Amino acid sequence: MSPAGGRRPVHTRGVFALEQEQLVLPDPIALDTSFVLEALIATQPLHGVCDAFLTRIFDSGIRVVTSELLRAELAEATFANALKERWRGKWRTHRTDGRSRPRAGRLLNHTLARYDDMLGSLPHSSVRLGQVPSSAPTLMIDYGLASYDAIHAASAIAAGARAIVTLDTGFALLPATQLAIYTDRSRLASCRKKRAR
Repeated sequence: MSPAGGRRPVHTRGVFALEQEQLVLPDPIALDTSFVLEALIATQPLHGVCDAFLTRIFDSGIRVVTSELLRAELAEATFANALKERWRGKWRTHRTDGRSRPRAGRLLNHTLARYDDMLGSLPHSSVRLGQVPSSAPTLMIDYGLASYDAIHAASAIAAGARAIVTLDTGFALLPATQLAIYTDRSRLASCRKKRAR
């Protein structure tokens, strides 16, 4: 028999929408680069959703966990985004273009300053790469995670986080017992499909 209203029950598989206002936030919670980039750069397509969720994290007072890798990834992604805005699909060939680098550099420096301010305003733990030397490769071997995702996941787990905030569906390769995933609504179905039952 169907539940009231004829709807099937939703099996979350440990994947939750950032937009869900009644969502309980775990303490601590890990942040992935994909989420931080969108939250900090106003021109990003999911800035509104991610910025609102970051505000919820601030307001809740919970501790945030990040990998030491996040800052370097954020720098690269920010620089690349500035090039993409100007050159679109040909941005890689213009990476060394002297006309593009000054603006990309300003955006990079502004974003990193905002990131440092964000971390300075939150209870925060940063996991050093040396703290997860064997667990990241194990996550790659056991679940097929990409190397950087494995580092973020291993860092989250090492710091005691039970959830990661990300826009990267690759984290769904991990079982829900390892990490819950908090992502935007458009990625729920994809993450739940990837996640083993």
